[in-house]
Amino acid sequence: MRVAYCGNFGSAVGLGAEVAAGAAHATTESHWAGSLERLGHEVMRVDEERTPWAERVRIAESCDMFLWTSTWAFNAAWTPLADGFRSVRYLHERGVPTACVHLDRWHGLANRERQVTDRRTGSAMFACDFVFTADGDSDDWFRSHDVNHFWLPPGVYEPECVPGTPRDEWRSDVAFIGGWQDYGHSEHWEHRKAMLDALRAAFGDRAAFWPKVGEPGPWGSDYNDLLASVKVVVGDAWRDARRYFSNRAVEVIGRGGFCVHPWIEGLAERIPEGCGVAYFPPGDWDAMCDLVEHYSTHDDERLEAVAKGQAHVLSSETYTHRMAEMLSTMQAAGAWR
Repeated sequence: MRVAYCGNFGSAVGLGAEVAAGAAHATTESHWAGSLERLGHEVMRVDEERTPWAERVRIAESCDMFLWTSTWAFNAAWTPLADGFRSVRYLHERGVPTACVHLDRWHGLANRERQVTDRRTGSAMFACDFVFTADGDSDDWFRSHDVNHFWLPPGVYEPECVPGTPRDEWRSDVAFIGGWQDYGHSEHWEHRKAMLDALRAAFGDRAAFWPKVGEPGPWGSDYNDLLASVKVVVGDAWRDARRYFSNRAVEVIGRGGFCVHPWIEGLAERIPEGCGVAYFPPGDWDAMCDLVEHYSTHDDERLEAVAKGQAHVLSSETYTHRMAEMLSTMQAAGAWR
């Protein structure tokens, strides 16, 4: 197929100057576009920051579908909201299937829910024929707001599932990678802060936190090198989450790291215990620290699990698999008659 894909493929606004200098591979949209191409499809990349809706529509009309991953700051800052709703409706009427795909969560986040619920000031992304997000426990909520929602769990870009090279300056027994200084969602910050405090109390200078203050990333192959330098990466998840988890766990395991992670319905079924991951009950920091201590001091056991986990992810949990699943869902629903 020919796919018109609108998103952020390396904007300096979205990811900082290092992206503009050539690190466009860091965007999830680039990973999804590359995965569609690995499946044999042609992808027309449409930069969301720079392309007005009239041009997006013109490109989409020459394609078999319009795919959209909206970075809200871009969409709200410079393009009229009405243009998005009008354009999605126009493509639907012209018989061009429209779909959006996103890793974020909206249900339960006060500053995001209105993007779904308000069809005047919200995001036109949710007016697409098909909406795929990583929030698998909110189908009913989405559909109560006339959003045709499907769960598409996070994955990892297949070409980046390669071993990294350890670097002495990055070595640590345990690390947390993500928002550890200023996390943007107040609904979850107290829970995450308690986890970070437990790691600091238990491991002191054996623990590292990334990214470093004032620094971006790590992106691309640096990420793999960091994972090769750290014995155990600790993941985080919303305490009440069901079938919603970030891409961190799959990224860590697929790129050759070992992850200690809260048990989450949907993740544990897809990546079993021992496949590069060990699970602890959400909020049980003592259990978390016990697992970190065990796997940071039992190298053979950890490295065996790492190899098993990376093989498992490559067999079923990459973005190539996710894009195939998305297209299969659309096909089954009659998107292309």
